[in-house]
Amino acid sequence: MGLIARVSSVIKSTILNGAAISGVVNMQDYAMGSIITPAAWTAAAIAFKVCDAPGGTFVPLRGATGAILEITGVVAAGAFPLPAELLSCAYFQVWSETAGAGTDTNQGADRIMTLMLKS
Repeated sequence: MGLIARVSSVIKSTILNGAAISGVVNMQDYAMGSIITPAAWTAAAIAFKVCDAPGGTFVPLRGATGAILEITGVVAAGAFPLPAELLSCAYFQVWSETAGAGTDTNQGADRIMTLMLKS
């Protein structure tokens, strides 16, 4: 059997001060990943908005029940696995979201998330 080569990438994605949505992340070449939150974080869940094109209309990523998929219990300087449902999406944005409400939680300063992605 041949070896399976996995490509790893580290991508930074920023939510600007006073905003709740990061820049666009291209997920097309990856099949798994994790997110590391910055050393400071305005209390919020992490959810994701997805789209089929980088300049398109992003919508909340939802599970089979229709609920927004979110990472709750987010802490500063924490590492969390990306939800499996996100991994089939072409493009996404990190969303600072009020847990269970589907509303924006604006960050109190620029927040740079580190995404560790693997093909």
